[in-house]
Amino acid sequence: MKTISLEVEESIYPNIVSFLRLLPNQSVHVLEDDSDTLSADERIAVANSQARLQAGDDSEFEDWDSVKADFQ
Repeated sequence: MKTISLEVEESIYPNIVSFLRLLPNQSVHVLEDDSDTLSADERIAVANSQARLQAGDDSEFEDWDSVKADFQ
């Protein structure tokens, strides 16, 4: 999967999220910034990704070395 980050005006944000949620779940995972708005499944997916990263498993992330370099 690829990741896209968007910054949109607050007034259109609900419409953008609603549109993205119409797309097939197996093709699109919507992870909103506000953790209060994440579903239980989304929170689990984020926690699982964080656990894999903490264990040193970055195999699921494309070009992870360049991302890590940005944070160091």
